[in-house]
Order: sequence, then structure tokens, then C-alpha cells
Amino acid sequence: MVNRFWQALGTVFSPILRQIQPRLPTECILCASRQCPPDYDICVACELELPWLGHHCQQCALPLSNPQQTICGQCLQSPPPFCRAHAIWLYRPPVAQMLSALKYRKQYKNGKSLCISGYSSFVSAYQGGAMPEILVPTPLHWRRQFERGFNQSELIANDFGQLLELPVIRALRRHRYTSPQQSLLAQQRHQNLSGAFTVCADIRGRRLALVDDVMTTGATAREMTKALLQAGASEVHIWVLARTPEH
Repeated sequence: MVNRFWQALGTVFSPILRQIQPRLPTECILCASRQCPPDYDICVACELELPWLGHHCQQCALPLSNPQQTICGQCLQSPPPFCRAHAIWLYRPPVAQMLSALKYRKQYKNGKSLCISGYSSFVSAYQGGAMPEILVPTPLHWRRQFERGFNQSELIANDFGQLLELPVIRALRRHRYTSPQQSLLAQQRHQNLSGAFTVCADIRGRRLALVDDVMTTGATAREMTKALLQAGASEVHIWVLARTPEH
């Protein structure tokens, strides 16, 4: 009886104590300095040095060298089915290494830190426009998810969902096991993914953002978008942490 009483008190007061206790600076995951803001794992100096995406294609987020150009040549020639793509960084060091460590060494802190650092970029991108209503993580085939133990895109989507107060729905299923995309040429990537995704939620009339860690050729984004639009989605946007400098 006494134990239950103290357990009940702990349940009531623990959240209050967590709010009032001092929050100490954490260690930067990039330079190991202890100059990070509380509950954050990248120091200001390292954050400024991240490879932030500059001028880019308004359709697929490909970096553009010509400041007068707004759409890349490939999107002009073959417009993608998604409305727009938004990325925060170039897929270059240290972001590339951080995402690799997240996927293959379970460094979950890397994904969360990048989401906290970059989510305001999405807010700025939609000033004056409607944000997506729902976040949809890019699915892994069950075999690959079993091997890896988690889906990094789902972790990222959940972090963005919390920060932006948006619901996350597993609206897509990857029902066909495919070869890893990074080992294929651009045309092979499209063939590899053809018909690989099915919709498993009611998304009719909804404005969605597909969430992934990296966008390279856009083949995965195109195939998922086609499936969602065929299932009745009104708009599909692409949200990624990083964009490769070329298709």
C-alpha cells in the first residue's frame, strides 16, 4: 500500500520536477564541445557550418548555379508528379555521415538533431502557402526493416510531426523487395521501383508530404507520388533532410 502511494506521488510530481530542474548543456555530436543549448546536440558554430541548401529548383530541390533559374532542365522536360520538393541541406559532409550513421549504426540522435535544426526551414518555405496536412514516411520493405530494425524515414517523420504538430500516417506499403537504389543508374532506379508501392490508408482529398532522409534522382518520390495520387490524394509534397547535388 505504501509503495503504491509513493508511486502515485511520483507519477504526479515527476513531470513538474523535470520542468524546474536545471537543464545542462549537452555535448555537440560533431565537435564534442559542451556549448550546445539544452536538449540540443549540435552547437551553434557547427550548425552554421552545415551544408545548407542554397538556390534550388522549386520543383525538385536540385541545387541551381544560375540565380535567374527557378526550375531545372529535367523538371521542365519531364515535370514530376509531386507539387514541390523541399530539402534542408546538401548531401555532403557532415550531413551525409550523420545520416549514414543513423541508418546503419543506429545513431538516432543524429536524425533528431537534424530535424530540430532544420524544421524551421519548412515553416519558412510555406509562408503564405498551405502546409501539408499529413506526413507520410517512406516505407521500407518488411525484410529490409527487419534487417535494420527500424525505418529511419519514420523516425524523421515522427520528429517533424512533433515539432510541427502534424499527424504522421503510414499510408504506404512497400510490397515488393527491390535492389538498393544507390547501386543502380538513374533509368534502372525507375524500373526497379515500378509498382513497388501500394496505398494502405484513406488519403482521398488530403494534402500530403512524403518524408525521407535523402533525395537523389527522385525515382522513389515519383513512384510513391503516383500511387498516392491514384488513391485520391489532392497534392503530394516531398520533404527530405538532404538533397544530392545532381540527379
